[in-house]
Amino acid sequence: MLLKYLINMDRKTKIIATVGPSLSSESKIKKIIDTGANVLRINFSHGTLEDHENVISWARKSNKQVAIMQDIQGPKIRTGISSENTFLEKSKKVTLTNIETESNNDIVFINYENLLRDVNVDDRVFIDDGQIVLKVVEKENDKLEALILIGGELRDNQGVAFPDSNLSVSAITEKDIEHLKFGSEHDVDFVAVSFVRNASDINLVKEIIPKDVKVIAKIELKTALDNIDEILDVADGVMVARGDLGVQLPLEQVPFVQKQILDAANKRGKISITATEMLQSMKTSYRPTRAEVTDITNAILEGSDAVMLSAETSIGDNPNRVVEVMSIICKETDSRNDTSSLLSKEDSKEDSITTTLARAAVQVANEIDASSIIAFTETGRTPLLISNFRPKAEIITFSTKKKTLNQMNLLWGVDQYPIERKETFSEMLKAANDFLISEKKYNKGDKVVVVAGTPPNIEAATNLIRVHEIGDL
Repeated sequence: MLLKYLINMDRKTKIIATVGPSLSSESKIKKIIDTGANVLRINFSHGTLEDHENVISWARKSNKQVAIMQDIQGPKIRTGISSENTFLEKSKKVTLTNIETESNNDIVFINYENLLRDVNVDDRVFIDDGQIVLKVVEKENDKLEALILIGGELRDNQGVAFPDSNLSVSAITEKDIEHLKFGSEHDVDFVAVSFVRNASDINLVKEIIPKDVKVIAKIELKTALDNIDEILDVADGVMVARGDLGVQLPLEQVPFVQKQILDAANKRGKISITATEMLQSMKTSYRPTRAEVTDITNAILEGSDAVMLSAETSIGDNPNRVVEVMSIICKETDSRNDTSSLLSKEDSKEDSITTTLARAAVQVANEIDASSIIAFTETGRTPLLISNFRPKAEIITFSTKKKTLNQMNLLWGVDQYPIERKETFSEMLKAANDFLISEKKYNKGDKVVVVAGTPPNIEAATNLIRVHEIGDL
């Protein structure tokens, strides 16, 4: 009985599903969308352009709105080939070099051109997501000497991270540029940028892609945390990559850092996503752990617009079951929206007029027990700000732009519908009124709060709030 109740509840938190071998056919893509994925993430670190083109084509055939997120790889610093049985033993020293050689117990090759310029004494070096941790203790003209803090087997071509170093490598590689152009040609809705350190990394991407594509900054480096305000100035949203932060920060700090990032994003009126290791056990298991359920619940209550599934759907055994379970957790948490930290959030630092109108619309809707808040939008900005105040009422949005409709798949609590362009606000209101009666089964006299701009169809012109009774035209 309880399960049936939960399945029939409205879900407001959005779900991002990563595509991979487990979702490698048109029927599987259709199924994952029908199951509840609002956004498909394509990880350009894996697969071919032909694979990605197929996924986009299959997704666009769906009769449900779904957004496409392109996640670019960024620079990948790696070790090289290792001799057989190479093992770095704790408390011993090892030489680090960028002169290509086979790694062994005494020397490790790292394929980073500026290794000796950018990495200094006392900087840590993480290999294989922190499975091996080194600390630089001596710097010479042609090599670094490092103490092995955490030892382990060194396999071929392992990823390397430098949490304490200010690397001069560009966040965008030639391969990324090629991929961004591909994404633009195939009309992706979002670009997620890896290896973000500062605002200039986001601006580099924005120079390449169309203006209407929204950019999500992946916060996975310690450097990004230090520059979070300037990143939020230029990014459309942030993705808290907790797995990567857990490598660079003490694990006990990650939940607090996650909340700080979400708070910062929501105060700026930005999209906020919590990602990685959400339902990790369900790569092979049919049910989640208690800890995973609690973790997801906290992420939603702390203000996440969306939660992201990675390996669980890309290479997991039961991707559709994972989305079903995530939906149930989200629905139950959303039903307890009165405990969300966003209900006491400060005003956004940006767009003060639009933010004030959004807050006022939510207050009015809550006080008159409105059936919904209706927003007409060109960019999706107003619905995002309304969403940030977590209203009790539905948020129903109308737009003439397909891209905007797709992008609103990432906004908490927002349902979006296409509308034909009208010349006057009265005409748009009538179209919405008729839609609510015919499609949403609203009754005459139901109250809705309308947020719009006059004249209509102009970006950044939200300047009107109106209480409307259905049928009163």
